[in-house]
Amino acid sequence: MVKYPAMTDLFLGVDLGGTNVKIGVCTAEGEVRGSVSIPTEAARGPREVIDRMGAAAGKLMEKTGRARACGSGVPGPLDLERTTLFVAVNMPGWKDVPYPKLLGDRLGIPTFMENDANCAAWGEYICGAGKGTQSLVLYTLGTGVGGGIIINGDMWVGASGAAGELGHMMIETNGLKCGCGQLGCVEAYASASALARRWGQGSAKECFDAARKGDRDALAAVDWSADALSIGLANMIHVLHPEIIVLAGGMAAAGDMLFDRVRAGVRRRVFPVCLDKIRIEPSKIPGDDAGWLGAALWGARKTGAYAIREPTR
Repeated sequence: MVKYPAMTDLFLGVDLGGTNVKIGVCTAEGEVRGSVSIPTEAARGPREVIDRMGAAAGKLMEKTGRARACGSGVPGPLDLERTTLFVAVNMPGWKDVPYPKLLGDRLGIPTFMENDANCAAWGEYICGAGKGTQSLVLYTLGTGVGGGIIINGDMWVGASGAAGELGHMMIETNGLKCGCGQLGCVEAYASASALARRWGQGSAKECFDAARKGDRDALAAVDWSADALSIGLANMIHVLHPEIIVLAGGMAAAGDMLFDRVRAGVRRRVFPVCLDKIRIEPSKIPGDDAGWLGAALWGARKTGAYAIREPTR
């Protein structure tokens, strides 16, 4: 029988990725107590991967203390009740997996599943850039564009649980084709992949680096991508008017080169009076910790560590 150090109010977070699984333990306030990463080896199938995740989590908790609950972020569509992972992105064979039950049975603690971008949004809300706010919208800018929405202190997942697909807001009629099959989505313009395609000479990071050195083609590509993103943000502001919009992921690492352009584009499209109390900021949670930390904090929410805030008017 494993004995854990005597500690209370700790939460386990699991970030399931196609290549690696990041596992960590933190307090309900987001204080990190320890973390570990293991290769996913998704081809071995859900049960074997989950068994290995459970073993790694058990060893971690021997050092940090036993967690009250686990939250896990997963890359794929979920049912509204969050009992089934319909399909895991980039993980062949992972279909209709009763993921929280399998993982919870292995861990022996209450286990909750949520979309990984939603978890990141919750983490930013509790202990990141959105700490102290009541409403937040997170955009994850990477290979694609994902997102999460927090309204009045709770996660908004919509009627069927699929809310937060911010990359698939359409911003141009008959625009560029998106990976989803539709035309004119934010993702077709504002993802790292889209920027790299537009520049045509390397990665998004290399494009930003070249733009900083004055390369005209790179600057034009950055302007194009940032302006498209600003349209998506302006639309979101008109609909939800959140206190803060957080940009995370690889593109957000470009810093002022991106943020100055996006903020300027939003100012051109939104009435000044509507922008007085809205901030557009980078993520404050380090990239290596964002996934599992947000998931752990969602596990804390699901076990009653945070109250739902009263709606604002």
